[in-house]
Amino acid sequence: MTAAAVGSCFPTTIARRHLRYDFFVKAIATRTPPFPSLSHFIEQLSVSAVPHGRNLPRMAAAVTQEEAAAVEKEQMVQNEEEEGKEEGEAMENTKLYFGNLPYHCDSAQLAGIIQEYASPEMVEVLYDRDTGRSRGFAFATMSTVEDCEAVISNLDGSQYGGRTLRVNFSNKPKPKTPLYPESEFKLFVGNLSWSVTSEALTQVFQEYGNLVGARVLYDGETGQSRGYGFVCYSTKEEMEAAMEALNEVDLEGRAMRISLALGKKT
Repeated sequence: MTAAAVGSCFPTTIARRHLRYDFFVKAIATRTPPFPSLSHFIEQLSVSAVPHGRNLPRMAAAVTQEEAAAVEKEQMVQNEEEEGKEEGEAMENTKLYFGNLPYHCDSAQLAGIIQEYASPEMVEVLYDRDTGRSRGFAFATMSTVEDCEAVISNLDGSQYGGRTLRVNFSNKPKPKTPLYPESEFKLFVGNLSWSVTSEALTQVFQEYGNLVGARVLYDGETGQSRGYGFVCYSTKEEMEAAMEALNEVDLEGRAMRISLALGKKT
């Protein structure tokens, strides 16, 4: 190629690259939205930061949310028990089902409890495959039916880690019954001192009528009180009398917040 030919091609190549560059810059400019001004950003920030009095939570709403969470936890316990019973239906009659276990209880701890009444051949707490957390129930294989009956008679309905144990033959699940005695005349008792027990709650509320049941709820993992509980009476009049007399009354250093329990019974 001659020098003249090279010279004629070179400017054309530069011109084409320059046109492509201009087109690229214009395309970006048309597609990129304009950045908001600093004043607009400050204005939006100040508006979102201004509190509105009508949105401040009220005590009644807080109590309702607290109780709703308690009812939801109780329902989860019931669901876990049903799952455990289904898994145990096909097992032999020398195997026991343990329900409503505290989540911190492992197989070794459960074996230690059982050994006070009989020697288990195998104890297995079931865990969630995804989280590795206890599912709240277990199975224990015993040597004889007599051993099973001894364990059931001593441990079924007993308290462990703040929870009421359910123990029965794995292939003979119990009919659905509430974990605690309840009635339709039920009160939610919140803002309890951490030291208040179910027994203390019973002593305070039994003065206002025929008390069907009173219980403080405990955390399944730590065994610590959740700071609230439930109380049930035989009649509506007794329930209302207790609520009127004891609401905001100090119990072991904290003023109780009492309201009608919401939701269906569990």
